[in-house]
Amino acid sequence: MLRIYADSREKQSGIPDLLRDLGALVFLQQLTVGDYIVADGVAVERKNVFDLMNSVFDKRFFDQLKRLKDVYSRVFILIEGDLEGAKAITTKWKLFNSALVSATVDYGVNILYSVDKRESAEILVTLAKRYQEMRVEKPIVLHDKPKFESLDEMQLYLVQSLPNVGGKIALRLLTEFSTIRNICNSSIADLERVMKSRKKAELLYKIFNTKFSDNSEKKSASLTDFVEE
Repeated sequence: MLRIYADSREKQSGIPDLLRDLGALVFLQQLTVGDYIVADGVAVERKNVFDLMNSVFDKRFFDQLKRLKDVYSRVFILIEGDLEGAKAITTKWKLFNSALVSATVDYGVNILYSVDKRESAEILVTLAKRYQEMRVEKPIVLHDKPKFESLDEMQLYLVQSLPNVGGKIALRLLTEFSTIRNICNSSIADLERVMKSRKKAELLYKIFNTKFSDNSEKKSASLTDFVEE
């Protein structure tokens, strides 16, 4: 079965549900960069055409491309929406086109187009089929592990990989509790005070304090794709 990882923020778009309708097994995760991972090292950033135009004009676009290319070996930008309609409302269309050319030539990014969310889902499934068939022997990994220059960077990376913990919360947790051991040993109340969310605090506490059980053959089999040799 096709496995596609989607950034948790994409849930509200409805595309993860469309992917499931098309037969894919979808996992919602908090991805560092990219909206969808369709195979090992292959990411797709989905952009509504108007949002993409804004990111080009305010110069966020190339910073995002760099971060995507730092993490994934192959990157697709999926532009969704009415290109002709967008062209009609801007006087900077040549600048927009130049940015897309630069993305392809200078960054090696692939550009794809869709008219709506349904077609976006179909394109994602097609990409997943092509790349997963080529790499059937290798499971998807969410991202390549970066090279660290300090112990602080390693600690931040580890903490922000926890569910519902981004960079800012990870920094607050480490600043408040000093060590990862102290974070793991903290109470729900202490976690809630730093994370500003009871629900998130309860989840972390549960992760830290629930015994891992691998005595079920079914459970062990379901976890094998998440374990690297």
